[in-house]
Amino acid sequence: MKTDKEKELAIKWKNEGKSYREISSLLNISRSSAQSLCRYTKKIIKKKRGPKFKLNKANKLHIKRQISNLYLATEKVTANKIKSLCNLDISISSTQRYLNREGYIYKKIKTKICLTKKHKQSRVRIIRDWLIGNHQWDKTIFSDEKRFSLDGPDDWRSYVPKNHSYDRQHRPCEGGGIMLWMMVMPNGLLAYRILKGNFNSENYLEILQEMAVPMMKLNYGSNFYFQQDNSPVHKSKLITNFFQYSKLAVIEWPPKSPDLNIVEDIWKLISDRVYDGPQFLHKRDLQISVENAISYVSMNCKDKITGLYNSIRSRLCTVLEKHGSLFNK
Repeated sequence: MKTDKEKELAIKWKNEGKSYREISSLLNISRSSAQSLCRYTKKIIKKKRGPKFKLNKANKLHIKRQISNLYLATEKVTANKIKSLCNLDISISSTQRYLNREGYIYKKIKTKICLTKKHKQSRVRIIRDWLIGNHQWDKTIFSDEKRFSLDGPDDWRSYVPKNHSYDRQHRPCEGGGIMLWMMVMPNGLLAYRILKGNFNSENYLEILQEMAVPMMKLNYGSNFYFQQDNSPVHKSKLITNFFQYSKLAVIEWPPKSPDLNIVEDIWKLISDRVYDGPQFLHKRDLQISVENAISYVSMNCKDKITGLYNSIRSRLCTVLEKHGSLFNK
């Protein structure tokens, strides 16, 4: 990079009539460099002024406190809300620029199961009772419900060529799906029922009376345990009275503990097959795909199902080591 002195000399000599070759020889540079020096003009770049930022130190501290309070209350933080709560005399776009400049990112918040201290204590207590009492998991029947959607899961992913668009249709009005109830037995047998309408206590009682209980007794007599989560449908007075009258052994289930239910792992096996293909146009097509996937898993994945049963104790021990936190594989 040439100095300002060399640039001034080159321009001066050029004005005096010297050629580019002579100037290059005097400055010991190439002819093209001499030509560039002579033609150089300093550009004056004006800084963009932009609007003056109207936030003072007190405003910034107020914003920080409001964001902290909203965050602790698990409320939504938006520029419009911050502007209103802090009585800011600036526009929404200025508020957004300030938040971006301070390192706040407006993004989609992932949902997760949040366990309180009480939840963790209940999980630890029940798991210890299971382990101390040497609960017979090989005689425990698990159950759960799941909804399958025509549009597929929210986290549907696929590898695509670079710079290639691959979109899946989202149908907010025409979309839909089907709801299933399923139970898994230690012998690897899967039994399910497609739910029609809203899932309520009456529907659940019908499933238990007509299908679940007869099938469990057929396979295990009266020597089995039944698992269900703490859904309000499962804990209703109608269902509780049925279990008491039938003298069925229903195990106590920890709150917010889908990580301990091996049916969740089986749902994953089924979902991978259901959502592997294109989107479904009709519920009937989705239902056929779900039924085929359940049949495939029941026939070809018995080793995986028995492996899930064998891993229950180690899973429980992991939760105890984590003081009741969620089990993560």
